Amino acid sequence: MLILILLTALSLCFSLEVYSDRLDRLPDGKLEAQGNVEIHYRDYYIKSDYALYDPESKDVYLKGNVYVKSQDGRFETTGEEGYINEEKGVGYFLKAEGRYEKFYFQAKRIDKEGDTYYVQEGSITTCPPNKKEMNLCLFRARVDQKYVFSFSNTLRLFNLPIAYSPLAAFPVGERRSGLLPPLIGSNSYNTFIYQQPIYWAISRDKDLTLTLDLRDKQAKGLSLEYRQAFLTSNDFTLDMSLYKEPTPPGKWWEGRNLSAFKENRYRISSQLSLGNLRLGIDTASDPYFLEDIYIHTKERTIPYLTSYLSYKKDWDSFLLIVDAFRFYDTTNPNNRQTIQRLPEISLYYKQRSLFSTLSIDSYLGYTNFYREEGLRSQRVAFMPELSLQKDLFGRTFLSTLTLENIYYFGVNQEGYKKSITSVRFTERVPFFFDFSLKRFDFKNFLELSYSFRPKGYNNPRFDSLDNMDKENALKFSFKNFSYAFGRQFLNLYLEGGYNTLGSFTYNGQKVKGRFFPLHAVLAFTPLDNFIIGSDTYYNFQDSKILSTSTYTSLSYKDYKATLGLVQNRDYYGNTLTNQWNASFEAQRDNLRIVYSMIHDIKTSKDLYRQLNLDYRGACWNFGVMLRDTYDGNRGKYIKEVFLTFNIFDLQRFTLPLKRQ
Repeated sequence: MLILILLTALSLCFSLEVYSDRLDRLPDGKLEAQGNVEIHYRDYYIKSDYALYDPESKDVYLKGNVYVKSQDGRFETTGEEGYINEEKGVGYFLKAEGRYEKFYFQAKRIDKEGDTYYVQEGSITTCPPNKKEMNLCLFRARVDQKYVFSFSNTLRLFNLPIAYSPLAAFPVGERRSGLLPPLIGSNSYNTFIYQQPIYWAISRDKDLTLTLDLRDKQAKGLSLEYRQAFLTSNDFTLDMSLYKEPTPPGKWWEGRNLSAFKENRYRISSQLSLGNLRLGIDTASDPYFLEDIYIHTKERTIPYLTSYLSYKKDWDSFLLIVDAFRFYDTTNPNNRQTIQRLPEISLYYKQRSLFSTLSIDSYLGYTNFYREEGLRSQRVAFMPELSLQKDLFGRTFLSTLTLENIYYFGVNQEGYKKSITSVRFTERVPFFFDFSLKRFDFKNFLELSYSFRPKGYNNPRFDSLDNMDKENALKFSFKNFSYAFGRQFLNLYLEGGYNTLGSFTYNGQKVKGRFFPLHAVLAFTPLDNFIIGSDTYYNFQDSKILSTSTYTSLSYKDYKATLGLVQNRDYYGNTLTNQWNASFEAQRDNLRIVYSMIHDIKTSKDLYRQLNLDYRGACWNFGVMLRDTYDGNRGKYIKEVFLTFNIFDLQRFTLPLKRQ
């Protein structure tokens, strides 16, 4: 093949290079290239069978097996015929097929004006060329750096028309404003539910999502999610939901405390992080808001909404923490008995060595425990602590002596000890013993401890710091990490002890007994795809399990099954919770199936059943969720069906925002 290289730097200003089998200059000054033409024209690489270049107008005409690709890789196309004038920023391509950004296209004609492309009688898709499962057939389209606007559209799935729209718009790039995939469904209370999110990319460091929520029976409303990234790690988020509840109360209010009913319902949640200062607001109009409004189970079952202000200052010797917490209990019809910490101030003196083996640290704190109804008080606590490390019998012993000073004031109930001065002594000794047996390795840690407090007090109890009980107890904790052929297969934690006093406090309840419940945490993985886990408290005195959360998980290729048991009893064996749960997942090609359920053994009721079917196409996905939730107030199941679909992978943008 004859290769001719045109190097006319002065006339073409280095803007054009032509490689071809034959190159001729015509009488009018135009350059004609034929056969295996390759052109480097400014920001484009071009191939064709024939090319004609006008040095005066800078026009490039192309014919036969035309291929054009921009140097930045954003645009490439093939066609039968084409024209480009990069100086004017215009061009066209006939019978074109190619790609712009993430969109693949076919068109009878494409015209270029600057960075905007006009498509005539064609189709676009984000599916890869070898899997064009879904495409949008259109009469006209305008494509720029931000959006695709198309007119007279027919959406086809596997070449079957499924929808028509006179106008469609799609964002180009990763963060563009526009409509996000909607959610459509129904439940026992609503024949029709439609949620439509609208995304607004305000700038590189902030965005906003507005979601319209329409229901034919229950509350209608909208929610707003605003995110902004500041310098370094500082961020601000605002989530606000406003709904209008129909009156009088509908069926979903049956069995509820109607004193909580409100026509105007809302939830406001916001977080601001400014280095050492963090602020957060999370509150709702009523305790039933989450249950009625949200779709996902995780959002429906939040027991407490927390508003807070937190400031932390760290010095060489001191640590100051100032907190204020306000909790909104979503499990009660009112929050008059919900205890608040308004505020809580803690000053820690960091551990400092007095002598080689003797050190000191201390805690000084103030907390205002406030609630409208029930016990409330303010508390000041000062607890200096001395620690002594010593070596005896070849072991390292650690002795600690804590001087406990707690004062309560503003107590609204009588009969409590309001001033406490006490001491607590603990002695701890650790043991490390590791050994190997052929290809098995065992790493073990055992700590024995003794704790003593000479006297117990009938003081107000709000948190663990108020547990001022008489102590004379021996305790142990044991940790084991076991490995086989370098892979960990067992993680075991045990904790228990013996109490010489004959009584102790368990879960806030004064009980008789000498042996503390044995706490055992187990994670056993004999195979990479088989896991057994358990967190259990066992009462030696009555040979009963007080509480357990146990699960077994088995996976094989694209299948996974999990079975769990949750039981809770008080110390005397009265059952509080007795439930088992199960889940199953399967992935077959593009179809994913997930089924989960919770069964209450006490009532012989399935509290929760959910089936998810999701099909993932080449550039689209479709999902169905079926869910039954048992409503104990009404003694009936709430049935729900929701559909989600995603066209051309236009998913919600949840990537971290870019900071300025």
